[in-house]
Parts: sequence; C-alpha cells; structure tokens
Amino acid sequence: MVNIDTVYQTVQALANKEQRGYLTPQEFNLFANQAQADIFEQYFYDLNALRGARPQERQVGDSVTFLQHKISNTDGVTYSNTEPVPNGTDLPDTGHTGQIFVTINSLRKSIRQIEPDEIQDLLGSVWHAQAFDEAVYFEDGYQRIQVWTGTGQIQDNTTVTCEHVAGKPPLVYWGYIVVNEKAVYNPGASQHFGLHVSEQPDLVAKILKLAGISIEDQTLYQAAAAEESLNTQQENK
Repeated sequence: MVNIDTVYQTVQALANKEQRGYLTPQEFNLFANQAQADIFEQYFYDLNALRGARPQERQVGDSVTFLQHKISNTDGVTYSNTEPVPNGTDLPDTGHTGQIFVTINSLRKSIRQIEPDEIQDLLGSVWHAQAFDEAVYFEDGYQRIQVWTGTGQIQDNTTVTCEHVAGKPPLVYWGYIVVNEKAVYNPGASQHFGLHVSEQPDLVAKILKLAGISIEDQTLYQAAAAEESLNTQQENK
C-alpha cells in the first residue's frame, strides 16, 4: 500500500517548485486514479513481454516473480497461479480460466482460445501447418481444455500453467476538510493507493506528468517524464 497523503504532499511540493502551479484536491484525485490504473495495467504487458523472452534474456528488476508479487499484493485483487495444470487439461476452479500459458523449449507464452474445428483446419493444411508456431486451446468440458501446437496435442503436465487475476485496485482519494480556506488532510475520509509500496516514485512521476498537461507546463511534464524514465531504468538493473 502507498500512503495517499505522502504522494499528495510530494506532488504538491514538486508542482509548486519555482511557482509552477498547484493541484486542487479534485485534480489530484483524478490524476491519482489514472496513474494507479496505468501502473496496474502495465503489469500485464510487462508479464507478457517477459514470458516471451528466454530466462537469460529477462531483466532481473522486472522478473516474472516480482511482477507476480506486485499483482498478488495489490489491494482489491485476487491472484492465483496453478503450475502445472494437472495433465495439461484440468483448470482450477476460478470461475473462469484467466490467463493460460504454455512452456515450449524453455519459452513461456500466453495461448489463445479457438474453436475445435479450427485446429483440424490448421493441421490439415500443409501451408498453415508450417506456419503454425503458436499454441492454442479449446474448451473440452467443464474446467477442461485441450492445448495444441503444430506438432499435435500437448499432454505433458509440466508445460501448461493457468493464472487467474480477479478484481482491480479500489479508487483512491485524498480526503480533506477546509480550515482557514485551505484543504487539510483528513485520513478518515481518504483511501490509500492499493499498489505495492515500491510504486510510490512512479505514482508521483505519472501524476506530475498529468499535472503538466493540465496546467500546460511543458517543463513540469518533461521533468516528470525524465524521472519516470529514470525509475524504470533503476528497476531494470
């Protein structure tokens, strides 16, 4: 969890540097929720990119394990990882399949769902079979699937895994009361960020970028973008 007031005070201090501007609580809350949503959605893009790389090509800072840890520790999110799926066919009872992955020649990648007759069409065509370099699946009864590649059905129970992510971080808001015409933090009316504590620098940078767009301050936007880029580089070391 990331403290909402810590981020608010940091953003205001940086935005007010050299009289660049001031964010109202309403603007901050709007930008804060957008920043949180962007970071949470980026987890899944990063996971897919890392799973498409061989283990020696992965960056340590953004390892699959660390990203899974971030997702599972996000407030409002339920994360489960079944590895392997028994016999390559039985799915866990998660309500729906979530994301399914297959490991082939040390490469782990997501697989897409198709209709059963499409597999036969692909395998029955010499031209399509030669270009059939992905893995696909179709539903084969309740909580069951069949996974196929261009070489046939995968039945090795060590290669098929299933991940399920349900929910999303709750809306955040910096609550306040007005004292002497100034907004003063009210913790009882506030909601903290649901993200992992390591995301605080990125939240600040993303909110400042949005603030720079809002107040039409190119210098603030560029400074925030540079800070966000630096944070990413440090995470990937």
